[in-house]
Amino acid sequence: MSDHPPPPPTHWTLRAKLLGVLATLVLVGILVESTQPGASIPSTTSSSASVTTTITIRHPTTTVTTNPVFTTPSAALNQRSRGCGLATSLPGRAVTTSGIGHCNVLEIGDSLGTDLGWGLENELASTSTFRLHLMDKTSTGLAATWFYDWPRQEKAMLARYRPNLLIVLLGANDQQGIRFDGRSYSFETPHWRTRYAALVRQVDTLATRAGSYVLWIGLPTMAPATFNAGVLTLNSLYQGVARSVPGVTYLSTWGLFSDRRGHYRASAPVNHANAVIRAPDGIHFSAIGGDVFATFVVDEIESIYHVRLHLDRPAFITD
Repeated sequence: MSDHPPPPPTHWTLRAKLLGVLATLVLVGILVESTQPGASIPSTTSSSASVTTTITIRHPTTTVTTNPVFTTPSAALNQRSRGCGLATSLPGRAVTTSGIGHCNVLEIGDSLGTDLGWGLENELASTSTFRLHLMDKTSTGLAATWFYDWPRQEKAMLARYRPNLLIVLLGANDQQGIRFDGRSYSFETPHWRTRYAALVRQVDTLATRAGSYVLWIGLPTMAPATFNAGVLTLNSLYQGVARSVPGVTYLSTWGLFSDRRGHYRASAPVNHANAVIRAPDGIHFSAIGGDVFATFVVDEIESIYHVRLHLDRPAFITD
């Protein structure tokens, strides 16, 4: 039992007042913070100049922008010395636009990659010098290496096709756990992010070390809300790795397949005629959507790598 008598009642009254003042200050601080710029979700800016106008969508701690992310170019990857024509800008040196030349283009991905690949075949069918090798595999991704080991398969493909450009569209099946070093890590956890980013980097560096540019296509907006949220996480990882690997460009498709508010849309005017551009599952593409997708990618290839290509059946969203 303590030998000290309890404090006089006036001490307790003063303490209560001080606690009340402190609580009021904390509440005011919270209210002020919530009114600062950047606290609202989402934040969107758009322009009618191009389908790749900047649309920034914030989801938890993820920011994804629709403009291509260009990394530090590598002079060693200039494909014009190989007769292809692809070339990225180098600091202090302008790059002129040229004809495409003779190029091997390897496209890998999952079923979304298949949708894009079919569109590319349609759009570039008459460009005989643009040799397109479609090596997509349905139901695959980077997370389940036990099912299909993309880095291992890619290494063999690079040796076989010797591409000047690798186009990658993966991730639709990757919102699942990853098993690594005898342990399993759930989607979006820190260990999952670290391991997944390492796999993305492996795909990128295998190609660039083999002398190929890499164009990593970001996943489009999706109809299922929970699935769509995971897509933002995946795109942020693709974008982040692209920034650190010379010769890799991340190309977002978010603005292309979203409405003006950045939301999923299943249909749009294509060449001034209303058309369904997405499949009923809200994930894949219709045939017309695949052509829209391919038209966009071909246009970006021309811009990024300073070449001219001929579109056989261009399909543009015209709203």
